[in-house]
Amino acid sequence: MEKEKKRGLKEIVATRIEFFRRKPEAAVYRPKVSSKHIQGLCTEAKVREHTVRSDYGEAAGGTNQGPNPIELLLSAFAACIEAAFYEFAVHEGLTVDALSVDVEGTLDLRGLFMVDDSVSPGFQDLKYVFTISSPDDEAKVRDLAERVVAHCPVVDSLIRPMQISGDIRIVK
Repeated sequence: MEKEKKRGLKEIVATRIEFFRRKPEAAVYRPKVSSKHIQGLCTEAKVREHTVRSDYGEAAGGTNQGPNPIELLLSAFAACIEAAFYEFAVHEGLTVDALSVDVEGTLDLRGLFMVDDSVSPGFQDLKYVFTISSPDDEAKVRDLAERVVAHCPVVDSLIRPMQISGDIRIVK
């Protein structure tokens, strides 16, 4: 069963690569998330057919019903690297016995709490440890890992300035 899944994934990746080379306009992807306030600091986001709950720990005034938004960002960072590496390892014929990513960031909460406008509310730094268990040639595995991190859309979105626009609507 696992071998069939890998073969299917390898075919999916190969088909997508070829298709996007022929039709670059088809590669434009616009994910959408809709979030709503539940109560207190708890929110629920709808992502396709999934629900993602976010909350803060009790010490921060929440009810600890889920990770907080910044922890979800770190989770997205780790998950993107793991999934992309696995996808391309299968595509390139590498063996993956296990993958894990530990991500840690540093925040100065004075920015979030509007204590000091000179302090950024975002991360000051992010550090990750990507652990890959594979019997394959270490140089090939490392090369793929470096390419995956360099092409991870979550990593790229964190390091590259981009346009963010929006609208604030007040209803009565």
